Amino acid sequence: MSPLAIPRRFRRWLSSLPIRWKLAAVTSGLTFIILIVFGFVVGQLTTQQLRENYEADTKAKSTELSQELREREIVTPSSAPGSLLAPLLRSINGTADIILTANNTRYAIPGAPDLGPLTGPGVTTVGNLQVSTVALNDPVAGFNPIAWVRYGRSIDRLEASITRIWISILAGTLGATLLAALGGVLLARRAMRPIAELTSAAGEIAETRDPEVTLQDPASEDEVAELTRTFNEMLRELSLARAERESALSRQRAFIADASHELRTPLTSVLANLELLDHSLEGEGSELDLESVESALRSSQRMRRLVADLQILARADSDHDRVLKPGDLTEITRHAVDELDPLTDDHTIVLTAPEPVPVCGDGDRLHRIVTNLVDNAVRHTPPGSTVEVRVEADRDTGTARLVVGDNGPGIPADLRPQIFGRFVRSDGPSDRSRGEGTGLGLAIVQAIAERHGGTATVGDSPSGGAEFRVELPLRGANQEESVKQPLAPI
Repeated sequence: MSPLAIPRRFRRWLSSLPIRWKLAAVTSGLTFIILIVFGFVVGQLTTQQLRENYEADTKAKSTELSQELREREIVTPSSAPGSLLAPLLRSINGTADIILTANNTRYAIPGAPDLGPLTGPGVTTVGNLQVSTVALNDPVAGFNPIAWVRYGRSIDRLEASITRIWISILAGTLGATLLAALGGVLLARRAMRPIAELTSAAGEIAETRDPEVTLQDPASEDEVAELTRTFNEMLRELSLARAERESALSRQRAFIADASHELRTPLTSVLANLELLDHSLEGEGSELDLESVESALRSSQRMRRLVADLQILARADSDHDRVLKPGDLTEITRHAVDELDPLTDDHTIVLTAPEPVPVCGDGDRLHRIVTNLVDNAVRHTPPGSTVEVRVEADRDTGTARLVVGDNGPGIPADLRPQIFGRFVRSDGPSDRSRGEGTGLGLAIVQAIAERHGGTATVGDSPSGGAEFRVELPLRGANQEESVKQPLAPI
């Protein structure tokens, strides 16, 4: 494993933590480092002071014992009577002995711990004993020591006290770090609460696409409060922009619907007059006049189809209050295929719909989906092609599916991303009525599918041609109460 793998993995894990945990970790980490340094310094100073005090007490005790021996004049340069020393040594809280310098004779209580070899004046440690050695000078000769007085006492209590001090420092450090972490989490959670509200509001807007959400103005005047106010201002501006856009779109849809409606009457009149003129010129007029009238008639018919499609799209865009009703997609598809079958003598339409497929929708609009898809397949495939229409229900996903495929040349790959766009046309070599399409048929299919909460997609059929697939929500037992809901807006 690379030596950088673990740090990189740790950094990746650290970057995935919530900010409040990062703040708590930084706070507790700094607190731990500060307390460790402070505790180490305080522990060292306290330990040193305890050892010095203990050593000073040991020295004082040995000096006190030497002074008492000097005052009693029990020890002489040649002897130290044990009968006189024993009561004194027994009265000492610790261990003591006396070593004559003349003959190196040691006087101590029988069974007392050995204080080790004589090393001169000072304090030494022998085993678990701290030993202080002082000189007992000759009262006549002055500074010449006649004996060495040694006093020792156990350092177990000292070490136990030092251990308790370090344990207390460690426990205090860990406890303070834990409290700092807990306080950091609480403070971070409180500080991040406005951020969480902003995140929740942004998620709600992303889900509902409705900027009509206003956060409560914060009481504080910090950076988070400024962010909250900025977010509220942004939402207000977005709401105003959305209202303006909806108003403009509504006016545009109304204009298209009104214009399409108003154009139908003069177009009908023009078509009627052109048809009369065409009949009157048959066999009597010149060939040039007849071609001109037929060309004008074809253009007028195409304009009528365009106006009709524009009117359908305008209604689909603006008609949000159409009520959904229970229906059978299989029955709607069968009626549409029966309606188109007499007009497609040079194509074979195969319908596969083995069972009822219940949906909630507008029957006329769903009928329009089927007719547009089948008509699109017939117009863009050569004579003799087969158009397969399939209706099925996917109970696992709750989806009703309408599939229209053919064995024609298919759709070019560069045209598929925009195939459902408005006024998108593809006049291939196999088109039966090149130039007569309006480019709105598939746009109508997608608009109606989306109004019903579904989708429209395109792909390749198993026979190599194009395959259009429309998926709608399947009406189940729990949807019976929602059949009166309006169509979903785009």
